[in-house]
Amino acid sequence: MLGDLIAALDRPEVISNVLATLDPELAANLNERAARVSMPVGDFSAGAVRAFLDEADDDLWFQLVTVMRKSEDPGLAAVETILRWVVGT
Repeated sequence: MLGDLIAALDRPEVISNVLATLDPELAANLNERAARVSMPVGDFSAGAVRAFLDEADDDLWFQLVTVMRKSEDPGLAAVETILRWVVGT
């Protein structure tokens, strides 16, 4: 489920749908961070998720798995949690 969602983040409609589910504050922070590096927010967000997957330590993975276990939509919860960590909210 998470792997499928992450693999699909390259598709503009998928990342748009994910971003549409975020709370407004997180979405605004993502837009601001993406603008600072002159990237579309979708590309920035997909890249941030992939960077997390490549670089996260065991403690962050444990926290992420805990969030996923408690969620009705674990893949979406994981992506949202990663994006929150990226923008520091």
